[in-house]
Amino acid sequence: MSSILTYDEKVAKYKSIIKFENVSAGTAYGGPATPANHMGMLMKDYITDTKKGFQAYIDYIKLVDNEAPIDFLNTPYPGMMHVILTTMWLAKVKIPGRELPDDDLWQIDEKPVIDRETYDFIIENGFEAFREMVLPKVIDMEEVKQFMQYISEEGPQQSKAFIENGFPLVSEIATAPPFEILSGARSMPKFFMDCYKIADKIKEAQDVMLPKVIENSINMLTNANAIGAWVGGWRGASGLVSPKIWDKLVWPYMKEMALAMLDKGFIPVFHLDQNWDRDIERFLEMPAKSCVLNTDGMTDLRRARKLLGDHVAFMGDVPAPLLSTASADKVSDYVKKLIDDVGIKGTIITSGCDAPANAKFENMVAMIKTAAEYK
Repeated sequence: MSSILTYDEKVAKYKSIIKFENVSAGTAYGGPATPANHMGMLMKDYITDTKKGFQAYIDYIKLVDNEAPIDFLNTPYPGMMHVILTTMWLAKVKIPGRELPDDDLWQIDEKPVIDRETYDFIIENGFEAFREMVLPKVIDMEEVKQFMQYISEEGPQQSKAFIENGFPLVSEIATAPPFEILSGARSMPKFFMDCYKIADKIKEAQDVMLPKVIENSINMLTNANAIGAWVGGWRGASGLVSPKIWDKLVWPYMKEMALAMLDKGFIPVFHLDQNWDRDIERFLEMPAKSCVLNTDGMTDLRRARKLLGDHVAFMGDVPAPLLSTASADKVSDYVKKLIDDVGIKGTIITSGCDAPANAKFENMVAMIKTAAEYK
């Protein structure tokens, strides 16, 4: 039961969901690592042999779509994923076949590569000088060159494949606010301590970083002719930082990034890992019916819908443990209950964050099929 909608009709459906004009719940695939095992590829080959890896990725999605109609893709193929994560978070990433066993998942190996004095360096020299200083400490720059060549040569082919197969990619890239970038480079424990001791200094550094972070993101989205992007919320979650830090160092920057995307015609997807219950009403500060909250199962979407109403669309939030260990019936029951509670309008059903690498195929089908059929 593959989708009968065309690519353009699916893009129109995505926009109708954001405006709460949809007549059925949307469905989205999110799981960059999930296809490897099902398609018989070791993880090391899946992320490094980019031509074969991408083919496995698209073939897996088509297999799911043959059973249950996928409207959108929320994650791209993770080719050379370690470069993507390193350049976003400025932290070293271990990969299978090199630092890890051949079929392990990639892992961030976070260690401090900057000190407190680096904030002054950023203030005096800017974001690009900071990146140029830090990147060689966490990755072989030759790999960055290889990644850029891969994107240049294979990126257009991948975009064409998504269009030809009728799968709009609604989150072309993941963008990290300054808070997340500094957390990766400084390491989470040390950065959080800095936030309590020298918050004004960090704010000054983040104020210098933000315009370039936005410029780089907009350039990437423009070059890709993208629909939209993740605006990342990981360490900046309400469940991890105090209200004072969140108000000063997290939310203003996420909000500014999202507004800049909207100004250029791109749809921001707030990718909210961890728990955001405390501050969920702040998303009322965004223009109504303009963006998406993409939660991971820890934020209470029922409460969020009561507080946010039809102001913001939701994308979520079938938890990873259900997809990897539960039965298809339990996955289906979760989806039905979620739709009952938050409604069809303004709702896209997908995995909470990314579907895990060991998600059962039948559970992925059950999630999508139930969302598509349940009224």
